[in-house]
Amino acid sequence: MASFIFFNIQLLPNESSAEVGVRGYKKLFQHLKERNISEIRSKNHLSYHFNFGKNSYIGPYEFYPESGGVNGNFIKYNETDDVTELLTDKLLFERSKQRSAVSGKKKIPFIFDAKDHILAIDQNAAPSNNYQKLTELLTYFLQEIATKEFPNHSLTINMLSLPSALESVFTEAIAYKSVDVDLYAPNGDDAENILDEMKQSKMQKLKINGSTDEGYMLSVPPFVKKIIKFAQTHGRIKMRYKVRLENSQETKMISYDSENSPLKLNLRHNKSDESDKTFLISCSRKIKKFLKTRENALQEDEIV
Repeated sequence: MASFIFFNIQLLPNESSAEVGVRGYKKLFQHLKERNISEIRSKNHLSYHFNFGKNSYIGPYEFYPESGGVNGNFIKYNETDDVTELLTDKLLFERSKQRSAVSGKKKIPFIFDAKDHILAIDQNAAPSNNYQKLTELLTYFLQEIATKEFPNHSLTINMLSLPSALESVFTEAIAYKSVDVDLYAPNGDDAENILDEMKQSKMQKLKINGSTDEGYMLSVPPFVKKIIKFAQTHGRIKMRYKVRLENSQETKMISYDSENSPLKLNLRHNKSDESDKTFLISCSRKIKKFLKTRENALQEDEIV
């Protein structure tokens, strides 16, 4: 079973530049594939792949190009003196660091929809459910390519957050200490209202810091809530708020960070899935339907 979480990967045009479109987003991942192959063949993957600490690494592994994007697997592994080569699974009999041997390999499936520029990736990519590390990881692999291949565009990456976690904040909070929102402009056809105004003006990022010098805010203004709504898919939300403890007059301060509450979808292998490739194609269809349903729900709910 794969438990997918989702990231909005955007190449936002600067000034008079045009959007990169499906072809541009597929090109981004094609260059990632080519760079990865080059580094592995040069036995330089331990320097190129992302180090989670000690001897644990993660990097791109397999790519299956599709008409609307690209599917594939990342790979998590440990550096070791023996066992197997990274790409071939060929057993190594020499215990030599020069052979760049690895062990403990675990595939991490991903699905990238180039039209909606949404990346679905198995949450097992995150160390100990540290989802912020995944944003860091994706930026690490894609920023250099984006800067070189798309110099007139800015790369932004944000995680899609779980709506119910945000709803719980507004339901439980009796006062707010701070509200911080980062909102990115949209790319493609996903612009509406505030997002569309940002897109048309070429404003790439809107940052809101709401607080009070002393005491607490009694509520979040409706216009800020509307911005927060869009930040669930196009940004990041952080709040510190106070709740009343159950059966008590005492209160407690709680912190909310949208990157700690990812939107998730669990998908199992079916008997009809003959390979990783067919499994990911099946997942792609289900994910598209899932995200479309969620998008419709967000449009209906203004969170007021």
